[in-house]
Amino acid sequence: MGNFFPMMVMSLFAVFWLSFGMLQLPTLGLAASYSATGNAAEGALSKEYNSVIGLYLIVWGFALFTFFIFTLKTNSIFAGIFLFVTIVAWVLAGAYFQIGSGNYALAGKLQKVGSCRRKRSRHDKGKLTSRPDRRCVVIYRCGIGVVYDFRHYGC
Repeated sequence: MGNFFPMMVMSLFAVFWLSFGMLQLPTLGLAASYSATGNAAEGALSKEYNSVIGLYLIVWGFALFTFFIFTLKTNSIFAGIFLFVTIVAWVLAGAYFQIGSGNYALAGKLQKVGSCRRKRSRHDKGKLTSRPDRRCVVIYRCGIGVVYDFRHYGC
C-alpha cells in the first residue's frame, strides 16, 4: 500500500473540511440567499438550503463508501473508520433533510446519533438567533455539521 493511499485519504478529508467550511462560512452569505428577507437564520432553516447540504453529505458519503471498499483488502482499522464515517455522513444528511421539512425532533435525534449534539451551558458560545415563532435557535458548529437547537431559552 505504501503511503499513497493514506495521502489520498488525508487529501479527501482536507477537501471535505475546506468545502464544508465554505458552505458554513457566514461571510459568503449562502444561508441568507435562501431567505426572502436576507436573514441568515431563516435561510439556514429553509427546505432548499438544508436539501442542498443533505445532498452534499450524501455525495461525500458515496465517496467515503468507495474508500471503504478500497480498504477491505488492506486492514480492518481503515475499513472500520471509513464504514463509520460513511454512516455518520448519511445520518447527518438525513438530519439536514429533516430540518428542511420542519421535523426538528427527528433531526435532533439524528444529529445525536451522528455525535454532533451537545447541551448548552453558561460557558457555551452557541449563537442565539430569534425566530418569528418566538423560540430561539442555538446554532453550534461541531463535528460534521451545524446543529440547530430549538428549545426555548427565553429570548
